[in-house]
Amino acid sequence: MVMIPYAPWLVWLFPLIAAPFVVFMNFLHPKARDYFAVVVAFVTVIFAVSMIPDVAAGPPYADLQTAWIAIPGLFTVNIGVYLDPLSVFIANIAAGIGALIVLYSLGYMGKQEGLTRYYFFMLLFIGGMVGLVMADNFLQLYIFWEIVGLCSYALIGFWYKRPEARKAGFKAFIVTRVGDTCLLVGIILIYLNTGSLSFSALEGTLAGLPHVLPIFAIIPLWLMGGAIGKSAQLPLHTWLPDAMAGPSTVSALIHAATMVKAGVYLMARTHLIYSAASPEMLAIWLSSLAWIGGITALSMALLGLVVVDMKKVLAYSTLSQIGYMMLVLGVSAEAVGVFASQFHLMSHAFFKALLFLCAGAVLHATGTRDMRQMGGLRHKMPITFITCIIGVLALSAIPPFNGFWSKDLIFEVVLHAGNYPILALAVLTAVVTFAYCLRFISMIFLGRPSEYLKKIHVHEAPAVMTVPLIILAIFTCVTGFLGPSFASFMASPGVHFSFVPAPVPLVLTVCALVAGGVPSYYIFFRKTPSAERVRTAVAPLHKILENGYYFDWFYYTVFWHGLVAASQKFRKTHLGILNTNITGIMIGFCLVVFLILILGGI
Repeated sequence: MVMIPYAPWLVWLFPLIAAPFVVFMNFLHPKARDYFAVVVAFVTVIFAVSMIPDVAAGPPYADLQTAWIAIPGLFTVNIGVYLDPLSVFIANIAAGIGALIVLYSLGYMGKQEGLTRYYFFMLLFIGGMVGLVMADNFLQLYIFWEIVGLCSYALIGFWYKRPEARKAGFKAFIVTRVGDTCLLVGIILIYLNTGSLSFSALEGTLAGLPHVLPIFAIIPLWLMGGAIGKSAQLPLHTWLPDAMAGPSTVSALIHAATMVKAGVYLMARTHLIYSAASPEMLAIWLSSLAWIGGITALSMALLGLVVVDMKKVLAYSTLSQIGYMMLVLGVSAEAVGVFASQFHLMSHAFFKALLFLCAGAVLHATGTRDMRQMGGLRHKMPITFITCIIGVLALSAIPPFNGFWSKDLIFEVVLHAGNYPILALAVLTAVVTFAYCLRFISMIFLGRPSEYLKKIHVHEAPAVMTVPLIILAIFTCVTGFLGPSFASFMASPGVHFSFVPAPVPLVLTVCALVAGGVPSYYIFFRKTPSAERVRTAVAPLHKILENGYYFDWFYYTVFWHGLVAASQKFRKTHLGILNTNITGIMIGFCLVVFLILILGGI
């Protein structure tokens, strides 16, 4: 296959330009609008796939850029595409899974109100994410970064008539702004110290430094702040669970293919750039990244054991798995760290998109997200059940599904780096992951139907929804075996993928599955002891987990209620000043001073 001419440009320009035409297609017919969105999404996939052979051929890669902003004597910024294995890989993930989600939407969204707005933002979302990873410089990346943030706000709050959806959309927008501000500061510092915003210019500057400059050790920490916000890592993670108020298709797109992967991409891109610098420059940044990822992975996995909203279980699972990607980037300054993170990113993209769309199918059939009102759905929804089992097995790192190969590689990289505290966090996370996965399957598909389900007619999802499930399930089964090809494609020096797992990581994986599986089997399947009895025994811990470690309570108390109280106090003080003669005296004094200065100048 030969790359389509201008494909690196069209792969993000095409969906961006096509998005407004959704409005015009709606004037023709709603069906024309829906199918137009599907066609645009799949044409974007064709553009993305066509770039693979050229990149797979190896460097040098094409340098595609043109003048964009030029102020003579001050600065020039080019617009372009950064064509390399990392950008093309994530572009294909975003475009491919995005297209399947848009196809799934034909059945899931049905005849909902506001579908013109929905498909507009879905295409804009896909184009924004692909544009982000194909960006040639930090300014271009930041523009697409904000486009993705805007789309997430609009899509999370799609059902704006529901108070929880409006609140979730605003929360996502505000919390991620904190990270975006950090990213902007980092970009400004890059320009002030290099005179350029291009990735290659920063890499060249770092490679040419005779010694470490303190500013270049601080810049990646600011960039990491942006990644933490977008990828919902501690402490800026609170927006993601609430984002489940949006449609399941939006959840799948945000969690599997776009938004939360933007932070991982930024850290991987920065990792590749900073590898040109000395190891000392990397130390603080990598250590911070590893610990944030490791703590996020374990703490968010524990929350998956207590929530009863099936979409929130998957949301906390996403936070945990993104933590895996971050921690492996942080433990290794070598290319193998980037490869391991991207391999797990690929695995996670498929099995998490699959699980969210399965959750969407269940919600479509039952009308509830509360797992306590489910049970026994395996008989009513066999295709959804089988595909969901595949997704859960991959998430739990059970061979031969893709999650096993990528998580095993993460264990191997962390073990090789000798970072045993981070390894302990990673293994404990695997234990908890298998536990909440068994709970998830047991409460939804096994056992007897709840009284709620007995009152409604439950049926399998339509073909337009089950076909994407089957496709994603197939990819979940086979992509783990693409390790050697993926290592070759990523052109990572020193990376050799083997289908023979290293003994120690394999033993750790097996031990994690046993440690997480045996207690869960007795609690959720045999019910000896019952889940209620376990909750009572660990009541204080359960309360902490149930309240999400009180992060929301702290933020609302300090920032929201505190800000409101301070603003009201200032308002009263301000009005009090305005209602006295002090204001007139101050104005008169200022006028006198102004006249004296004018007369003095004359």
